[in-house]
Amino acid sequence: MALQQTLISLQSGPVEVRLARVLEELDRERQAVGEIQRSLLPASLPELPGFEMSPYYQPSEHASGDYYDVVPLIDDQWGFVMADVSGHGTPAAVIMTVLRTLIHAELPNNRDKSAGEFLERVNRVMCETYLRDSRFVTVWAAVLNPVSRRLTYASAGHNPPRLLRGGSVLSLDVVGGLPLGFDPAASYEDASITLEPEDLLVIYTDGITEAMREGIDGLELFGTEGLDRVLSEYSSDRACDCTELVRKAIAAFTNDATPTDDRTMLILRAISKDFTDSRFV
Repeated sequence: MALQQTLISLQSGPVEVRLARVLEELDRERQAVGEIQRSLLPASLPELPGFEMSPYYQPSEHASGDYYDVVPLIDDQWGFVMADVSGHGTPAAVIMTVLRTLIHAELPNNRDKSAGEFLERVNRVMCETYLRDSRFVTVWAAVLNPVSRRLTYASAGHNPPRLLRGGSVLSLDVVGGLPLGFDPAASYEDASITLEPEDLLVIYTDGITEAMREGIDGLELFGTEGLDRVLSEYSSDRACDCTELVRKAIAAFTNDATPTDDRTMLILRAISKDFTDSRFV
């Protein structure tokens, strides 16, 4: 391995030169892991009849633990996943890669349409095999029927999505239980909602609301209040405009500081009443 060769080379040369070699090799390896991890995220999102989607992803390091996906299911339904692995860097990216593999193996065969039972199956495998040393994963998962607009969802310790409806910002009902990795016998309850035309659903990781800056009394968080304020200002008919609105608001709040946590968001917007129109932006 290149890093091992670099460590061997530490036996010769000035201390500063040796240290620089190691740091350069570590940085190259982090970049390589980050590139692999980013390649596992969706290169593009599918077209869903009557809906449009817009993603936003900004890792805090070369390799991150945030993950989102939209997966085709049986009976023309769709699975949604937003996950956040504890920690950052290479270990988080490795766990995220394992999680993605499990999701693509389990979710398409989710015949019972229960997001909660899907989380229970994934949690058992993660607890028994992969999540050790106090690592855990928060996950929000959902199954969408694009014809009826019925969204069935469950949460494993993940922050609830925001719903913009009729000019008001609401929180989806808080459901679920422990993050993945705490208890192999954990159970997760389903909740459901029927999305209405022009509804805007914002699914995100806590890096969005925990974006921070220095304030008079210490660190200030962007917070759920900041996100809701931005969403209430949204007046476009395109999901990507809302994504850009949130991105700019966070950049202004943090003065474009380097993120201290991964920032990931997926916006789902209902756009038609007859279920025949579809766009991806």
